[in-house]
Amino acid sequence: MKAAVLTVALLLTACGTAAAPDTGASSSQLQAQVVASELVAGSQQRVPIGILDHNTPVNDATVHVRAFLLQGTTGVFKGESDAPFKGAGLGGAGVYVAHLDLVPAGNWGLQVTASRPNGAHLSQQVAFNVITTPVVPAVGQAAPASHTPTTKDADPTTIDSGRPPDDMHQISIADAIAQHRPTLVIFASPAFCTSRICGPEVKVVQSLEPAYKDRLTFIHVEVYRDFAPDPSKRQLAPAVLEWRLQSEPWIFLIDARGVIQTRFEGPTATDEVQAAIVKLLG
Repeated sequence: MKAAVLTVALLLTACGTAAAPDTGASSSQLQAQVVASELVAGSQQRVPIGILDHNTPVNDATVHVRAFLLQGTTGVFKGESDAPFKGAGLGGAGVYVAHLDLVPAGNWGLQVTASRPNGAHLSQQVAFNVITTPVVPAVGQAAPASHTPTTKDADPTTIDSGRPPDDMHQISIADAIAQHRPTLVIFASPAFCTSRICGPEVKVVQSLEPAYKDRLTFIHVEVYRDFAPDPSKRQLAPAVLEWRLQSEPWIFLIDARGVIQTRFEGPTATDEVQAAIVKLLG
């Protein structure tokens, strides 16, 4: 495999940040960024990418990425992928999703090319880190058996900031694991989410609940506690700390043994979640 030289000065930045774009057109203000708090070494990893035009997210671009493992002053080409926009059920929001073999862990770079129907185009180098040991519980690990609050413990309006609260607070994560139930867990705060995508993401999950609730337990964990009646007094919920989450929303698919089979960070489209459910249920 030939080594391809990249501009390492542009690539050695933190995961999720964007290097200065080379647009090739002075009128274009497209910019790309990896939108994940952590990416773990492994095959066919989901790499979510945001494309901005004049700092506004766009959903009509054609995106392709080439991945490089950075070694000294060079980047070794490791693979490439189209990155189609995934936004079903998210009300116009979403991300471009590439699937790449991210092996080994280390400093990586993406060469992102994008074009819009209006003629704007982009060629940009973006850096990110691939880690061996995840901070957030990962695929293949046991899900933390958190004693999340349920409607048996409290008024729904005190454990769900959505209005109205949803119906996914009937059982705790700990009890679902103890009862060997295949489970979907979504961590999201509809009212306080800094990305403003938590409410739509909860609706994505709710849209799938009727078709699968006989075989899959659905649990929504509010990211905050003590937000009612005074939102200024809210604190992170214990389960968020137990799962070591650094962002929101997150979705986890857990099998009957209590093992995580799939996880999604950030905006995740209906078709992505449904495919993971079908795979989990066999």
